Amino acid sequence: MNVASAEEAWSNARTQSSNEMVMAAALDLTSRGQHRGSAARDDPAVRRRRHRHQHSGDLSDARPIGQPPEDDVGKTLAINVTSNHVLAARGRDGARRRRSCPRSIVLTSSANAVVPKAGSEPYDVSKAAINHLIRELAIGLGPLVRVNGIAPATVVAGSAMFPRDRVIGSLQKYGIAFTEDESTEALRGKLAEFYAQRTITRRPILPVDCANAICWLAGDQSAKTTGHVIPVDGGLAGSVSEITIVAD
Repeated sequence: MNVASAEEAWSNARTQSSNEMVMAAALDLTSRGQHRGSAARDDPAVRRRRHRHQHSGDLSDARPIGQPPEDDVGKTLAINVTSNHVLAARGRDGARRRRSCPRSIVLTSSANAVVPKAGSEPYDVSKAAINHLIRELAIGLGPLVRVNGIAPATVVAGSAMFPRDRVIGSLQKYGIAFTEDESTEALRGKLAEFYAQRTITRRPILPVDCANAICWLAGDQSAKTTGHVIPVDGGLAGSVSEITIVAD
């Protein structure tokens, strides 16, 4: 995981919210003991209702040269699937202790879960597994805990997950013109616009788009919604199913 990018995202979240609403902790998400340690720092008295949003680290550029692909598969599944399962178990335990406090969990899947392609199998398969994990957790944790997810397409603009070298690599890959003196955010904007043109709405996916979907799923307005994954992808033609309407 890119720790520097995670810290940047935490800092940005604080500026958008407040110190009281944002917490950062370095821990092994696949360990129940690590989750217990982080939970001990979270005072339940300051919240009448609990919401959890889990977003796992990006491993797309993290594999060392020569590392066997199967190592990537195991690590990615552990971070994206096992950690979410452990997190849900913590939510279940807390809900049983305080049954009067409604809870919701929102997990982050990806458009990659339903759009097949070559080259990123560990990540894509792990996100497909999250989609089904959401459905099974909704059944297993209901009615005390609602479990939903969002499935964003590539979020580039304003995203700490796209450092300058990664953005430049993508611009070169797609033949998008740029100059070295352009700011990182300007380069991100060019790449985001390129991706946007491949969607139905032709609009870049922004972090705030994902945040709005998460807040809706975690809040009272979606109190009757559980076991669903909401796309935040601008509309991907390759993932839109054909619907046949049959008259009664």
